[in-house]
Amino acid sequence: MKIASHLILTLISLLFFQMLGMGQNAECGTDFIHDTRMQNDSAYRNQFLLFESQVDSHTDNQASSELKSLIYTIPVVVHVIHLGEPIGTGSNISDLQIQQAIAGLNDRFRNVNGLGVDVELEFCLASKDPNGNSTNGMNRVDGSTVPNYSANGITPTGNPCSGAIETAIKDLSRWPVADYYNIWVVSEICNGGFVGYASYPLGGLYDGLVIVSTSMTSNSGTLPHEVGHGFFLYHTFNGDGGNAFCPVDTDCLIDGDHVCDTPPHKQGDCGTTNPCTSTGVWDNSRYNYMAYCPLVNRFTQGQKDRIRATAIVAPRASLLNSAGCETVGLNEIGSTALFSIFPNPTNHVINIKADLTLVGSSYLVHDNTGKTILKGIITSENTSIELGDLSGGFYLLSLGENLKQTFQFIKE
Repeated sequence: MKIASHLILTLISLLFFQMLGMGQNAECGTDFIHDTRMQNDSAYRNQFLLFESQVDSHTDNQASSELKSLIYTIPVVVHVIHLGEPIGTGSNISDLQIQQAIAGLNDRFRNVNGLGVDVELEFCLASKDPNGNSTNGMNRVDGSTVPNYSANGITPTGNPCSGAIETAIKDLSRWPVADYYNIWVVSEICNGGFVGYASYPLGGLYDGLVIVSTSMTSNSGTLPHEVGHGFFLYHTFNGDGGNAFCPVDTDCLIDGDHVCDTPPHKQGDCGTTNPCTSTGVWDNSRYNYMAYCPLVNRFTQGQKDRIRATAIVAPRASLLNSAGCETVGLNEIGSTALFSIFPNPTNHVINIKADLTLVGSSYLVHDNTGKTILKGIITSENTSIELGDLSGGFYLLSLGENLKQTFQFIKE
């Protein structure tokens, strides 16, 4: 009887974890949408592979970067696409709920619980709209007149469900993706098929994430999970063939989730041991915000390096230069009484407009690892620095007496 009871409990446990994986798989739509586009959209596939190679090359430099203690700030705008309810009811969630959700997002990225690492990335509700006017970072639009939205919510691109067309919903309210990270709060996704999904960071008019109103809360793991995708994190079980087999892990920087401190596993593996490998810190995967396991509570150092590498590569890099929040943006610190730099962001050249007393002093350009890649002399009151074939990303320019003045700029 004891053996039979033990077998029954084991089978129940296995079924629980299998159901857990299946249920969670239905919750995040990012993989489904991405896989569909990779198969059917060659332009998307080529752009994605190019971007992935850029981020992978930058990730290697993050751990030793002299800029690793710099906190990146991302302006956020939340578009509430409701069904006509009064504010604070149904899908038209309250300002307070949104503010608490963003606070909870920041708590997770800044490792307030102390169980993971501090990503040193913060999200602020925009205080300035695209026209320069004051805002609380929230827009509310009644989407009930859009066909099929009231009945089934939004339909992600490439999904066969019968909700409203994604672009029709997002066109109701969206801000420039170069300056704001867009979050759309909706009533449903595919009639309850998903609770959220995000665009991998390739830019475009509709870049951002979509989340159902009931998951836009301070204690939900959905928002940090989808923002993780938005900053190019994969699921920790990436490559498991839909919970079918252990992901390949020959080279942890290019296999699985492209992160070395999250041991590979199948999405339903959430128990005390990892059936796929005995190496690595298992808790880093099963308790990870990018897993489908319960009680998620952390990002890892490897994920931090990948997120921050993504943040300094276009298109996310322009968010660091946005004036959307009250915190000082890159353009606002690009000048002193003696000189200024422009344009920022730039494509090919940085111009220095300098006071006559600075002519003859030196300048240095550093990449995100702190390595000096360009140097020269301020030859006149108007000096141009040709950036040549430098890859897109985040750079520092030091100039003036003893190179004490340092400014951040973005090469697109």
